[in-house]
Amino acid sequence: MSTFGIALRDLILNLFTIAANCICLPFAVWSCIKSFFAAFKPTRPLKPRVVAITGANSGIGEGIAYAYAKDKASLILLARNMERLEKVAKACRDLGSPDVKVVQMDVSDTKSVAAFFDEKTIEYGIDLFIANAGIATVPNTGVLNQAEQILQINTMGAIAGINSVFKAMKKRGKGGQIAAVSSVCGFFNPPLLLSYGASKAAVMSYCRDLRVLGKENGITVNTIAPGYIATTMTAGWSRNNKFFFLTPDYFGERVKEQLARDVPLISQPFHQYFAFALISSLPPAAKLWVSEFLHKQIS
Repeated sequence: MSTFGIALRDLILNLFTIAANCICLPFAVWSCIKSFFAAFKPTRPLKPRVVAITGANSGIGEGIAYAYAKDKASLILLARNMERLEKVAKACRDLGSPDVKVVQMDVSDTKSVAAFFDEKTIEYGIDLFIANAGIATVPNTGVLNQAEQILQINTMGAIAGINSVFKAMKKRGKGGQIAAVSSVCGFFNPPLLLSYGASKAAVMSYCRDLRVLGKENGITVNTIAPGYIATTMTAGWSRNNKFFFLTPDYFGERVKEQLARDVPLISQPFHQYFAFALISSLPPAAKLWVSEFLHKQIS
């Protein structure tokens, strides 16, 4: 296809996208109205008694653990670093969690992940599983050599836990809730984070479709897509302006609240969600231009 033909294709796609959004606008307005009035109706929030969290030794996982500890939920905290995990567990007990179990686990070992949740989901009575463990980059490794490790941890490790818990909850027959931490980079990401963005996009897509399948078995599936959260993963980023980032503890509380209300896609800060989601809706040529711009600006 000629360059002109490709440009024409993108123009037509853009016009169809505008038309489709205009057609969907009344549905969006109706959804807002319906949600507004639903807020005044008494509903029972989802309040898990037993919560399992991978990657709970720091960052977002730690913040979410503290949020549920304050609600007196029992916790199963999983991570590789046991020393740090024990400290988080102690803090959770001090905050009011009646029972905190710690499990050393490397989610890149998907067989061990599956075996653990196959056995323990029913035994421990897990009501909510949060697949949070993940990495953004592999230190001292070229960009093109990071893909296998990042995808193994972020995507296959998450899916191994999600699938095992889902099947165990289905077998138990009492429903449950599963949430996975993706990222706004699942919508769009700078080229230097190509493996991270691909891994998070895969998780976002997987959970979106699994949510539909889960309804048949009373299993609620949610996706968490954080923006800039002040964790060790983002330690090299500027924190001069608090408008651009959230603390893990604050984000953990927001995640807990929105999981209780069964928000399908949880994403904050809102301005970062809007920016990345908007870029993802652009035609291919426009997204390529934005990608080239970001590559020049971000090292």
